[in-house]
Amino acid sequence: MNTSLSRLIVSKFMAWVLAAVVGTYFLVSIRTTETGQSRYASLMRGDFKTFFKSLYMPRIKLGIDLQGGTYFVLSVGVEKAIENKLGREQRDLEALFEKELKHSPIKSRLEGGKLHYVFENDTAANECFYLVKKHNPGNTVTQADAAVIIGLNTAEEQTMRNSVVDQAVSVLSNRLNGFGVAGLIVQRHGDHQIVVQLPGVNDPARVKALITQTAMLEFKIVQKTAGSKDALLDDFDGDLPSDKMVIPGRKGDEGGWYLVSAYPDVTGDHIVDARVGYNEMGRMKVDFSLDSSGASQFKRLTGDNIGRQLGIVIDDVMYSAPSIEGAIGSSGYITGQYSAEEARDLALVLRSGSLMAPLNFEQENRVGASLGQDSIDRGLLACLVGLLLVLLFSVFYYRLLGLLATLALAYNMFLIMLFLSYFESTLTLPGIAGMVLTIGMAIDSSILIYEGIREDLKQGVSFRQAVEGGFNGATTVILDSNITTFLGGLI
Repeated sequence: MNTSLSRLIVSKFMAWVLAAVVGTYFLVSIRTTETGQSRYASLMRGDFKTFFKSLYMPRIKLGIDLQGGTYFVLSVGVEKAIENKLGREQRDLEALFEKELKHSPIKSRLEGGKLHYVFENDTAANECFYLVKKHNPGNTVTQADAAVIIGLNTAEEQTMRNSVVDQAVSVLSNRLNGFGVAGLIVQRHGDHQIVVQLPGVNDPARVKALITQTAMLEFKIVQKTAGSKDALLDDFDGDLPSDKMVIPGRKGDEGGWYLVSAYPDVTGDHIVDARVGYNEMGRMKVDFSLDSSGASQFKRLTGDNIGRQLGIVIDDVMYSAPSIEGAIGSSGYITGQYSAEEARDLALVLRSGSLMAPLNFEQENRVGASLGQDSIDRGLLACLVGLLLVLLFSVFYYRLLGLLATLALAYNMFLIMLFLSYFESTLTLPGIAGMVLTIGMAIDSSILIYEGIREDLKQGVSFRQAVEGGFNGATTVILDSNITTFLGGLI
């Protein structure tokens, strides 16, 4: 008796039972009541319905189709990113023209993703053509009479289009992860679209603000300030040059208007950290620090413009314009009258990175939680019905072997849920459908195995040899079937 008990304790069967107990403890938790009491009392008094409702799997996240939430489709303004790149090149080219050309262009404009320069005659344009070809071999340069047209080459433009969308996906993922949305999905869709799924978010106003905020931090030297936009435009008779722009202060007309360059002197791409803090007056501020390259540019910019105003511009809005009292190195701060939440959001978007191009909402759908719960109930019901049908068929046709096969199938489902929980995966409706498919594939394998066992038993083979023969004979067919199914799903 003692020997039999010892063999049972150390058997493989008990190892699987122990694994199931430990796995269940890891997989399932019990919700507590509002008073903090666990619901074991409901089990003790026989209220099984209440007890089972209190069970849940905390490590498995529910997708938007099960939990409800918000679904966005965004388009990335890649054309704007290309224009910004050409705008930065325009400044470098104009500095080159001033140094190398005998005759400067009489007119320039950025239009249709191309830089257009018009000269007095064909000779001056031809001189510009060869100068640009020499110093910017990566650009496409064409000459049409007295005009020179400069653009990005096809390979560089396509690379930039891809990188702009990929960078937007990365930035949005960082921002929303910092916001604390569990189980979110941010993925590229097509050439210029991004799909964002926010499970459990039914009031996405703040999330939308984080998504659409380009958070493009730029440092620009302020050329002139005024109390109204018209006052600045009057200096140019209402026709503002393409290399200048007028932007408002953070409070609109109350914050004044500023004349600045259309292109940044230093960009915020070099920001490595941004934190919320307080200034001497106890007001909120956002401290930022730059990498070595950004610090070098920032120091040169501030050192060359002592006594002037340094505009701190975010998304074409002047956040602050302090006077430059000396060269500034690798750190600075942004001040303004904003709440703690606004300061945290600003620090978050600066820390996670600025978008290279603006985003536009093309589609917004909301999935109700009731629909998600209905999907869960129907999916679980489908799994249970499938398992029950397997049980009835197997027990009726294969007797004891069928019962053991059904227990193994239930354990298989348990292991799937355990692995999902371990990796903190997101469970979606297609995932539940995959579990139902698993039951179907397991039925096929069980039939192959036990039909082989039945045939061997009919031929007088011993039970042990029949079991070994049934499994060995079906292994090749089962592998072939499952590999084929895997490849089909992969394609």
